[in-house]
Amino acid sequence: MTAKYSTCELCCKEKDLRESHIIPKFVFDWQKESSGTGFLRSSRVPNRRVQDGAKEYMLCSDCETLFNQWETSFATNIFHPLNRRENIQFEYRSWLLKFAVSVSWRCLTWYRPDTLPGISALGKDLIAKALHTWREFLLNQCPHPGSFEQHMILFDKPISIQNIEALPSNWTRFMIRGCHINLAHCDGHPLYIYIKMNRVTLLGFIGINCPQQWVGTKIHVRSGVIGGSIKVPVQFLDYMKERANVELQIQSKISKKQDEVIGRTYKKNKANALTSETFQALDHDVRLFGINAVFNKKD
Repeated sequence: MTAKYSTCELCCKEKDLRESHIIPKFVFDWQKESSGTGFLRSSRVPNRRVQDGAKEYMLCSDCETLFNQWETSFATNIFHPLNRRENIQFEYRSWLLKFAVSVSWRCLTWYRPDTLPGISALGKDLIAKALHTWREFLLNQCPHPGSFEQHMILFDKPISIQNIEALPSNWTRFMIRGCHINLAHCDGHPLYIYIKMNRVTLLGFIGINCPQQWVGTKIHVRSGVIGGSIKVPVQFLDYMKERANVELQIQSKISKKQDEVIGRTYKKNKANALTSETFQALDHDVRLFGINAVFNKKD
């Protein structure tokens, strides 16, 4: 692993920095393992294969080690059992809030929201306060994140959907395979940093004014249960549909040549491809929406 001597974003000490994964590495390892091709494609450059997610020189070895222990607890106790469909509800201890804050802090730091033209000056001040609070919590300098809460939603394949015509035709693939980061904001006001990690959606609240509308999703400081029955504002569902449509647009940019490359890769590994989560999610979307909608064919 290469290093770069600079200031660690977390402890603010001059040290050798490691190339840190923005979304934890185990998320992309699972995506490759459960895909039909063994490769990933970046939403930024969809016509090019990649082997990993975004990385940046951000943390020193000590801070990276600190994050790794929380990542290991989350991957072992929630992420992998959820993807293996062993359970839909999970008990957790204090490591889950530490993990969630570490991911929200890292993603928001990497997103560079101060450069976004759509965020107001007051909004940027609020983002700076969220980052400062999360950093203090990670370094045990404050007992909890305060109003900058962490919320987590666990997804699986939808069994049946009301008003299915209102959903994009990649809904299943988006819900269980999507992996991306976005800063949700409205009229210059930042709402939350949104991190999609396959079946797991993490929200780091920044400017949510009515957190009581979110039921069963908040991560508590010491312990709790995540998963199962939840209640979220209808605006969040609209936001999810918007993000799924963005993924559809990205997919449409894959060239004919790359489509052929993907097809040949599937044929070479036909047995694995047909049992992969990628194929199962695609098949589920076909069952929900029909083959014409999924493959954008006219009757």
